[in-house]
Amino acid sequence: MPTKKTPEDIQLAMQSLQANFKHVLSQRTDFFSQVLVSIRENDFSQLPDVISKAHQLAGSCGSFGLHFLGRLARQIEVNALLTSDKTDSDVARLNLCEAINNFIEESNSNKDQPVTLQSLGKALNAPNTIQSVWFVLPDSNFRSELELQLTAFDFTVRSFSSYAECSLAIKDSMPGLLFCETQLAGDSLFSQDDLLDCIVQNKTKLMLCSKDDDFETRINAVRHQAQAFFVGQLDSTRILQRIILLFDEMDFVDKKVSILDDDSLLAEHYSWILGAAGIEVQVIESAKYIIQDLLSFKPDLLLLDMHMPDYSGSDVSGLIRQYDQLSSLHITFLSAEHDIHRQLQALSYGADDFLTKPISNQHLVSAVKLRLARNRDIKSMIECDSLTGLVRHGSIKDTVYTEFEKMKRNGQHFCVAMVDLDHFKSVNDSHGHAVGDIVISTIAALLQKRLRRSDRAGRYGGEEFLVVLPDCSVSNAKRLLGSLLDSFKSIQFSGANSQFSCTFSAGLVCSSREFVGADALIEAADQALYQAKHNGRNQVSILADA
Repeated sequence: MPTKKTPEDIQLAMQSLQANFKHVLSQRTDFFSQVLVSIRENDFSQLPDVISKAHQLAGSCGSFGLHFLGRLARQIEVNALLTSDKTDSDVARLNLCEAINNFIEESNSNKDQPVTLQSLGKALNAPNTIQSVWFVLPDSNFRSELELQLTAFDFTVRSFSSYAECSLAIKDSMPGLLFCETQLAGDSLFSQDDLLDCIVQNKTKLMLCSKDDDFETRINAVRHQAQAFFVGQLDSTRILQRIILLFDEMDFVDKKVSILDDDSLLAEHYSWILGAAGIEVQVIESAKYIIQDLLSFKPDLLLLDMHMPDYSGSDVSGLIRQYDQLSSLHITFLSAEHDIHRQLQALSYGADDFLTKPISNQHLVSAVKLRLARNRDIKSMIECDSLTGLVRHGSIKDTVYTEFEKMKRNGQHFCVAMVDLDHFKSVNDSHGHAVGDIVISTIAALLQKRLRRSDRAGRYGGEEFLVVLPDCSVSNAKRLLGSLLDSFKSIQFSGANSQFSCTFSAGLVCSSREFVGADALIEAADQALYQAKHNGRNQVSILADA
């Protein structure tokens, strides 16, 4: 995981970018001054360079606070394109000369002015990720049940029986998520203006429940930016899963974006802006090496310039779509191209959508995060088990193969654990398969919440799960799984006639032992699981202990 960039890091980088851009702008102005003389003498040999450099400036000037200069650069580009088609036209030549002259005058008038980057402003305001959940619910028993469940997942929980209590508490602290009943004792949540304003201002996630499933209530929920809406009898496990999902949606730290742009300064600018917003960024230096770079970095999204000197964005997009390994990569053109027909034509080569330069910092971060979230949802639908939200059997095995190959290259060992619910058949027999599904989905949610970012868990089959822990010692892995086991068996499930708890057994193995391949490692974890079952269940067993 990349080191988080501090405000000081960002400030230094911004200052360096300002100085570099000012130098580039001076060079471009000198170039246009020389070209202006040539064009007035009917020498159009440098028009391709004029078009390319003007196009770059049209996209980058706005990012450095010179919006008017960017528009003048755009006029140079447009008139240069018209002149290239009609070099014998005096009108076209005069218009181009005027556009270049206007740019030179404006650039020179700004020569002694400090170049400033757009304020990061709201773009870098991280969402509220406080691991705190508040309830405003009338049923004290249900509040207690939900509080017990969430505590096992390391959430801080507070509950209130009235809107007034919550409004008073929210003046001193703010939760990451608020779960409310829409009507309490004849009072409506939607009339609590102060409370709702605080929620919006502090980016607190809002979940609602209602006894009424009517149009107006649902519309009010949408208008107040509720992220989830439950009707009728509440299911604590479903609510728990939605809360975990909403907190996961707030976090983009483990998301990756690659950038290919022939304007290296602008690419670096985008890199710092997105990096400051918590996104890991790769700047690709050459289109020739893009496939190797993408396969190595494995980004979730590619920002791709459309007009580049040797290879167009369409060329690169079409090339990427030839590789099955990159078929799910979301490609977004980020270009100063404003012609809608050219944009649509470029999209036909396999890109997904288009963003237009110049783009503000806030717009860039918001647009990228929306696309990352959408792409994550699509990948989840394709790759993940519908009950648990974990990747399926094939995907988690692929993770073991990938880590095994990585270990052979760099010697970084990893652990694999096979986890299986204890006496699960009796749960289904005693309480029914619907309750059994709740138990399975709960342990899956616990794995998602408590594992490290680098770890991966998948549903291996039935009530069995495979967990991959990169760069983790056996002792740390056993401690982590032991903590998960303690939390899981503290959760109370509502059965047919009573509450009950469950345990699991886990078999653990490290790649530091001699294994011929990834399959042998998985088999060893299965043997360790058998050992845990044989020794009485409700425990974590290491193969080396046998």
